[in-house]
Amino acid sequence: MRFGEINKVLGDISQKMLTSTLRLLEADGIVSRKMYAEIPPRVEYELTELGRDLLPNIRNLIAWGHKNIEVIQRNRESFKKNI
Repeated sequence: MRFGEINKVLGDISQKMLTSTLRLLEADGIVSRKMYAEIPPRVEYELTELGRDLLPNIRNLIAWGHKNIEVIQRNRESFKKNI
């Protein structure tokens, strides 16, 4: 995916934070970055084998979050009232 596509899918993230995160994921070997010598320059990101191996765990975490979001929100509200 191109940077702009990733930004659009994620929604509420600053360009600086997305750039920083993508660089860390690239350094960890989770994504690969390919630059094209075009005008304007084009950069695409892709999951590596390591990144694809991580996907089932991320999907499980997302499912857990959906299952528990109401409890988490109630806990946050309760916490806010006690501080």
